[in-house]
Formats: sequence, C-alpha cells, structure tokens
Amino acid sequence: NKDRAGILFTALKARNYALSILKKHLPGNNEYAVAAALILGQKSDLTKELRNAYADTGAMHVLAVSGLHVGIVYALLLLLFRLFPGYTKRSKLIKLIFTLLVMWGFVLLTGASNSVVRAATMFSFVAVGQNFNRYTNIYNTLAASAFVMLLINPYVLFDIGFQLSYLAVIGIVYFQTRIYRLWIPENNVVDAIWKLITVSIAAQLGTFPLSLFYFHQFPIYFWLSGIVVVLAAGIVLGLGLFLIVLGNIPVVGVLLGTLLY
Repeated sequence: NKDRAGILFTALKARNYALSILKKHLPGNNEYAVAAALILGQKSDLTKELRNAYADTGAMHVLAVSGLHVGIVYALLLLLFRLFPGYTKRSKLIKLIFTLLVMWGFVLLTGASNSVVRAATMFSFVAVGQNFNRYTNIYNTLAASAFVMLLINPYVLFDIGFQLSYLAVIGIVYFQTRIYRLWIPENNVVDAIWKLITVSIAAQLGTFPLSLFYFHQFPIYFWLSGIVVVLAAGIVLGLGLFLIVLGNIPVVGVLLGTLLY
C-alpha cells in the first residue's frame, strides 16, 4: 500500500507539473481546457458550452483519455523506432521495455483511469507479442486484456466505459475492413479520409446498442467529426507531450507552445 501510494503521489506531482506547463504556454481558457482534457484527462476546466459542442458532434470521446490516446502514443513510439532500427534480440528488448515504460508512464500521468489502463493493458499484450514475433488474433488479445482487468477488479465489468471501449474496438476490428472494401479510392488523400470515416462508422456500429441504452441519443455527425478528431488528436497529443517534456527550454518551449495553441 505504501508503494502504491508513493507511485500515485509521484504521478500526481508529475501531472500537476504537466498542467502548469500547459497553463504557461496556452493563455486561452478554451485552448488550455481542451489540451488539459485531451492530453491529461483533466476535464474540470471545460465549460458546459464546450462539452455540449463536442457531445453534439459525437467527438466527446476525444476529451476522455482512452484507447485512442494510448494508441496514438504507441503509434508515435513506432514512428520513433523507425529512426533507430535494430533487429537484434537486445535492441528489440530495449525497445519493448522503453515502450512499456512510456505507455504506463502515460497511464500514471493521466490519472490511471479505467479506460487508459484497459488500453495500456491491451497494447502491452500487442507490444510483447510483436517483440517475440507472435502476431496473435486481435480477439485473443482483447480477451486477454479484459481477463487481466477483471481478475484485478471483477466489478469493472459493470463500468460503462469498460463496456463501450471494448465494443468500440471490437466494432472497429470486425466492421472497418468490411466497410472499407465497399469502396477503395485510387487517390491516396481520399483513401486516407475514407479510412478515417470507416473507423468512425465501425466504432459507432459497435457501440450503437449501448449508446441508445445508456444515453438515449445517437450523434449523426460522428463520421464528419471523426475525420478531424483523429488527425487533430494525434497532432495535439504529440505536440503536448513534447511540450511537457521540453517546455522549460526557452526557445523550444515557446515554439511548441505556439504550435499547440
């Protein structure tokens, strides 16, 4: 318990430091509120109008740090590793350890909410499998991560976020490819946009029953907001994390802060 309290205390200090960096470089109240929510899961500064704007367009999920954010962090790490290729067992092990440390560090930095822990658990299974060249069935990976979480806390099964996040991922895995194959654009730009749309549609199909059951509404602009949200979330999250790490370096901090703002 003491070790756990010490880890959480350290994570809280790191989170407060990160928030202070964002506050320093983002003078606008709305800009700071969105960045704090999107990067660190701190939603207390969001105004009612801002929440409603995101909710009405089906983009509210981007303000709750979840699998999307952990996936972006994982994708950024994969891009970083391309700059430092290594194919020996030692280099692969170092990359794996670094990946797990960064992902779980991000979990602690964002307050270790259930949604982030779920996503980090799932991506940890993926990262370990890829390190040992074992590309398992994604459904097995999802089941394994869910089993681990339920083993730790069985009551998480009744958490709405737990149900929605797993249904969203299952929806993406099952429906996205099938929807995408209905039309394969020849233009690369159109193809990229179409892929984002199909991901949004697939996620909404997966969560559609529970969305109606719990919230009694279904956003009709999700396909449009998804195009902007996924791209913007990747840019904002990447710049935000670099700003938190490098924010106290005068010129670099100001440049990153201006871009993020």
